[in-house]
Amino acid sequence: MGEKDREAPGGSEAPDTRSTWQRNKEEFYDKVPLTLRQLDVIIVLGLLGLGAVAVLIFLEASGIL
Repeated sequence: MGEKDREAPGGSEAPDTRSTWQRNKEEFYDKVPLTLRQLDVIIVLGLLGLGAVAVLIFLEASGIL
């Protein structure tokens, strides 16, 4: 019998110490057919868009625009 046959199922795996949020986020990323870099670019563009909208709202409220 080989050494692998003597191990208990799941015994060699380290316990999962990630938070529930981290596990859920990684499971979501596995479902999205994009690379991590593409997701980062999309998130940054979204944040920049929100920032631009906030600046425009501020300028409109100040009477500059």
